[in-house]
This record gives sequence, structure tokens and C-alpha cells, in this order.
Amino acid sequence: MSDTAADDNKPEWLDWATEERQIGQLLRDTNPDWFDEVCRILFEYDPMLIRLVGEPEGYAPEAGSIIRSLPQCMNVDDVQQLIFNVFTQWFTPEFAGGRSQYAETALALWTSWKTQQQE
Repeated sequence: MSDTAADDNKPEWLDWATEERQIGQLLRDTNPDWFDEVCRILFEYDPMLIRLVGEPEGYAPEAGSIIRSLPQCMNVDDVQQLIFNVFTQWFTPEFAGGRSQYAETALALWTSWKTQQQE
């Protein structure tokens, strides 16, 4: 099979996911402690209410997407919407669940973000 034929058969979301992971890696390289903190918060609060990952590192793709847009958030409600949107993008709206289940995660992330900004 040629490379062109293989490219024709790959899912549309694959390029998006690959780009998101690359951006996430750049963000991790820039501030590894903050990146790890976001992964830890996502793991601890498990906003989708399931244990898809066995360790905080498993949330790295979502953490990168969240960190990239977090500076645009003005309050905890914005963070809740951001987290909900990210999980909806990475998974599906059905699998991501309802926005309300992201409230505790958003509060923890917002608190940590504000603290990180003061350092």
C-alpha cells in the first residue's frame, strides 16, 4: 500500500489529535511542573467518572488541550466549560457526559491556575 493510499484511509481526527499531542508536548517542555499538576488534577477528580487511565500521565493529551486555552478563562465557570469542551473533543459528547460533572475539577484547576500565576 502506498503512503498516499494509507493517508486516504486514516480517520479525519488523526491529524487533529497528532497536532494536539505535539502542542501538548511543547507546553510540557515549557513548564513540566504545571503540566504534571494539570494531569494530577484530572486524574484525581476523574471528571468523566471512570478510570480510563491508571496514572496521571494518561491525561496528558487532555492536559495539553486545557493548558493551551486556560489563559482565556476569566473564572471557574469558563474553566468548567473549557474542560467539558476538551473532553467532548477528545472523546464524544455522549462519552464525555454532562457539563455539571466537571465542576469540581474546574474549581481545583482554577485554584491551582491562580496560584501558579502568582508564583
